[in-house]
Amino acid sequence: MATQNAMVAQDESYGSSSDEDEGRSATFNAGYTEVVDSSSSEDEAAEEDEGEVLEQEVSEEGSEEESEEEDDEDDDDDEDDEDDEDDDDEPRLKYTRIVQLPPTLFSSDPLSTFLAHDDFLVFATHGGTLYVTTPELEPIRTYRAHSASILSLSTDGTVIASASLDGRVVIASVNDPKDISASDFLRPVHAVSLDPNFQTTRTFVSGGTACSLILSEKGWLGRQTDTTLFHGEGPINSIDWTGDIIVAMNDSGIHLYHAPTRSRISRIALPKDSPRPDLYRPRISWISPNKFLVGWAYTIWIVKVIKTGETKAIGQGNMSPLMSERKSEVETILSIDGLVSGVLKYDDDSLLILTYNPPPPPTEEVPRPLAQTPELRLVSPTTGEELSADQISLRGYERLGANDYHLGVWSANSKGFPTAPNSGRKFYVLSARDGVIATERDENDRFEWLLERKKYEEAWYMSEGLVEDNRRREIGTKWVEQLIESDDWHAAGLTLRKVLTATPIPPVSSSEIEEEETELEKSLREEWERWAWAFVTGGHVADIAGYLPTSAPELSSVIYEMVLGHYLNNDKEQLYKFLDTWTIDLYDAKSIIALMENKLKDEDDRKLRQNIAKIYVAIGNPNAAIRHLLHIQDPAAIDLIRDQHLLLSMLPSIPEIMTINVSVEELESAPVAVIREKSAEAVDLVVEGRLELLPERVVEQVMKSGMEVMAFLYLERLQMMDPFASQGFSDLLVNLYADYDRPKLLEFFKKSNSYDLEKASEICEKREYIPELVYILGKTGENKRALMLIINRLQDVDQAITFAKAQDDKELWTDLLDYSMDKPKFIRALLEQAGTAINPITLVRRIKEGMQIEGLKTALQRILHEYELTLSIAQGAAMILNGEVEGYSEQLRSGRARAIKFDIEQLESFKATDTLLQFPCGHMFSEQSLLAKLRAIQVNHDVNAEEKVSEQDEVWPGNKDGSGYPVGIKSVAQKVTHLAFIKEKMRGSPDCPTCKESKAKQRL
Repeated sequence: MATQNAMVAQDESYGSSSDEDEGRSATFNAGYTEVVDSSSSEDEAAEEDEGEVLEQEVSEEGSEEESEEEDDEDDDDDEDDEDDEDDDDEPRLKYTRIVQLPPTLFSSDPLSTFLAHDDFLVFATHGGTLYVTTPELEPIRTYRAHSASILSLSTDGTVIASASLDGRVVIASVNDPKDISASDFLRPVHAVSLDPNFQTTRTFVSGGTACSLILSEKGWLGRQTDTTLFHGEGPINSIDWTGDIIVAMNDSGIHLYHAPTRSRISRIALPKDSPRPDLYRPRISWISPNKFLVGWAYTIWIVKVIKTGETKAIGQGNMSPLMSERKSEVETILSIDGLVSGVLKYDDDSLLILTYNPPPPPTEEVPRPLAQTPELRLVSPTTGEELSADQISLRGYERLGANDYHLGVWSANSKGFPTAPNSGRKFYVLSARDGVIATERDENDRFEWLLERKKYEEAWYMSEGLVEDNRRREIGTKWVEQLIESDDWHAAGLTLRKVLTATPIPPVSSSEIEEEETELEKSLREEWERWAWAFVTGGHVADIAGYLPTSAPELSSVIYEMVLGHYLNNDKEQLYKFLDTWTIDLYDAKSIIALMENKLKDEDDRKLRQNIAKIYVAIGNPNAAIRHLLHIQDPAAIDLIRDQHLLLSMLPSIPEIMTINVSVEELESAPVAVIREKSAEAVDLVVEGRLELLPERVVEQVMKSGMEVMAFLYLERLQMMDPFASQGFSDLLVNLYADYDRPKLLEFFKKSNSYDLEKASEICEKREYIPELVYILGKTGENKRALMLIINRLQDVDQAITFAKAQDDKELWTDLLDYSMDKPKFIRALLEQAGTAINPITLVRRIKEGMQIEGLKTALQRILHEYELTLSIAQGAAMILNGEVEGYSEQLRSGRARAIKFDIEQLESFKATDTLLQFPCGHMFSEQSLLAKLRAIQVNHDVNAEEKVSEQDEVWPGNKDGSGYPVGIKSVAQKVTHLAFIKEKMRGSPDCPTCKESKAKQRL
C-alpha cells in the first residue's frame, strides 16, 4: 500500500494543464497556461476565456469544500490506521520540495518537460521558456525558444535541443547565448533527440503530428538535409537516440532503428487492451548501452538489443545500402495498476516508477472528480512485485493528468546511464505545478525514521557513533520505558544495563582518586538510582539486581541493602551469590548482619551463619565470625584462627575448637583412633600455638569441660611435637594412656623418663596391666617379682627369657632355671635359646632323668647343628685370615727386597753423607730436608722450614762424624732400624710433601 510521505505537504490546487482529453492543446497567453478545445475557433475561445477563468475559480472553491469533507473522513480513518503505522515499511527515499527556481515556473508558466545531465538541469515550460541550472539549481541561463509548449528535450552535454508544438526544433548552446539555431517543420513536433556525436555529425531526429520520423543533418554550406526514416502509423510521441540505436514510438508501437545503416531493427507492438497511444506520453530510460526501459500507459517493457553480426553492405559498390546485424528482445513486460509517468532503474533488483492514478468516473454527486495523489514506487523488474510506494503530494495534483508529471535522475559522472545506489543520486519528481527532489535515505534518515516509529531498540543500536552519548542514553531510556510499558521487566533490566554501560567512564588516575565524581559519573549514577528505585519499589528486584553497577558509578548503599534484604526473605541462595560478588563497601555491613542474625532467630541456617561470618571477617571482627563458625562446627574456623592469630583470645572456646570436626555422638562412643583422625587438624592448631596459649591453660580448660579424651589427644600430640613442653604432664599422660590408648602405654614408658615410677606402677597394678607393670618393676629393680609375674600371670616363657636377657642378671637366670626345671614347656624354650645367654651343657645337666619333654630331640639337634655351624664359620674365618696374613707378609718381603732406582742427576744436588729417601712419585729428599718439611707442615706449614733446621732436630743418632750426621757403611739391621725411625717420624703424613703441597694449591 502506498504511504503518504510527510515531507511533502499538500498545497492548494491549480487549474488543469492536462492533455488527457482528446483534441486538447496548450497555447501561451498572458503568462499562464490556458486550456482550450482545438475544435473551437479562436474567436470562440476568446469569448469563453473569462467564463473559463470564473468557472475555474468556482471549481477551486468546490474542490476546497470537497477536500475539507474528505479531510474529515481521513481524520477518522487515520485514527483506525494509527495502530498499523508500526508495521509500515521504512521508506527508501526522502523528499525535498524545490524552491530555488524562479517564481513564474510552476505558477504562471507551468512546467512541460524536464532534462537532467551530469553538468546541468533543464526545465522547459508550456510558455516555451527554458531554465538551465546547475545540479544545485543555480541559474546558468534562461531563454525563450518557442511560442508554445515544449514537449521534448535532448542534449549531448554541449547544446540543448527542444521540440515544441510551435513546429520548431531549436538547438542552443548551454553557455553561449549567441550559439542557437532553429528548424521549422511546420507541424507540431512532439519529440527530438540529438546524435550522441552531434558535435561532429550535427545530426538529430525528430517527429510529431506529421507522423514521420525525420533524420536531419547539416550538409555543405550549413544546409540542413532531412531524411524520413518512416512515415505513417500515427504521430511520433517520443524519440531517444543512444549509441547507435534510435527508439521511436507512435500508435503502432515501439520502433528500433540502427542509426548508422538507417534501417529498422524491429517493432514491438502495444498490448491489445492498451488505451489510445496518443493520450499518454511514452517514457524512455536506458539501463545500459544495450538495454532500455519503456513506460507507456499501464505497461513497462524491458528491451534488450542484441548484436548478431557486423554491419555489412547489401549488393556491390560504394553506394550500396548497409544492413544492420541487430535484433531486439523483450526481456520483461510488466503491467502496472497506474499510468506510468516516468520509469528509471533504481538498482539491480528494483525499478523506480512514477505513477498517475486517474480520478474515478464522474457521478451526479461529483461531476468533476479529483485525481488521486501520484505515487513513486519501487517495483521488482522480474515479478512486478511492489516493494515500496510513497504518495507524493505535489501542489495542484487534483487537476493534473499523467502527461503533467515527469521523473528524472541526476548523478555525477553517470554518462547517461544509471549509477549505483548511495552514489549521491537525485531523483526529480516534477509536475506542471510543483516539484520535489527525492534522494536515497542515509543512516541519519533511517535513524530519525526509527525514532518517529518509536522503534527505540533498533534506533539505539544504530545510534552508536551517530549521535552524542547523552542523546544515545536518552533513546536507550525510552527503550527501557517501552519495555516496562509492555510489562517485560526482565528485558528492561537487561536493556538498562546495556544502555547505561554503553558510555565508557574514563579511568581515574591515582592523583584524582580523592576528587569528587565527574559530571558523567554523577549523571550515570542518578540515572541508575532512578531506575533502580523504580524496579525495587515496583516489586521487580530480581529483574535489576544482577545488573546493578558495583563501581563507576557506585549507587546509594540503600539500594544494595534493599536488594539483599529482599533476597534474605525470598531467596537465600541468590543472597549468598550477591554477598560473594559485591564488595563490603557497597552496603552497610552492620545493618545487613543485624538482619541476618535476626533471621537466625526463626531458623538456624548453617549457610546463613557462614555468610554472616564472612561479613564479620570483612569488617575486621573475626572473633564474632568464629563464634558463628564454631556454632555450626565449620572447619573454616581453624584457618581463620590460624591466619588471624586468635588462639589466645579463644581460650574459653578451646574445647569447641578441638572438637570442631567431631560430633557429640562420636565424642561419646567412637574409638579413639576415629576421634584422633577427625580432630587432628584442630589439635595441631592448638599445639602449634603452645607459645601463645600455654599447655597448662589448655589442659585445664579441656579437663574442666569433661573432655578427657581431647586432653589426651592434645598431650599426645604435644609430646610428639615438643617433648620438653609435655614433661610436666607425664603422670597425667600415664593415666590417659591407660584409659584411652593402652597399646601405646608401654611405648610411652620406654620413651619417657619424666613420669613417676611409683604412680605408674600403681596405675598398672590397679588395672592389671601386667606387661607394663613388668617393665616398671624392671626399671625399679624388682626383677624377681617382674619375672614371677611373667611366668605366673603371663606364662610367657619367651618374654621371661627376653626379660632375663635384658636385665643381664645371673641370679635372675638361676631363678628362671630353678622355676623351669619341672616345666617341660619352659625347658624346651630355654633349650631353643641356649648358646647365647645360657650354656646348653649346664641346662642339659639340670634336666631330671625320665622327664618327658616334647621336642627335646629336635631342640638338641638344633643346638648341635648350631654348634657345628659356629665351629665351621670360625674355622673358615681363621683360614681366610691366615691366607691374608701370608699374602701381606709376602708383599712386605718383596717390597723390602726390591731395589729402588735413583736418578744420578738428582744425586748430584745432595751430599755424599746424606741419607736419601725416594717416594713412588719420583720425588727425592735427604733425611734432613724431609724431616724438616714434615715438621714444618705439622707445626706451622712453613715452606722455609728447611733453612730453620738446627742441629738439635731429630735425625738418626747412629754413627756420626764431627758434623753429627750418619756416615759409613751400615749393616742390614742398622738399615732396618734407621728406616723404622724415619717411618715413625712420618706417622700421620706418609705422602710426599711436594705432591701434597701441589694438591693443596690446586684445591685453592
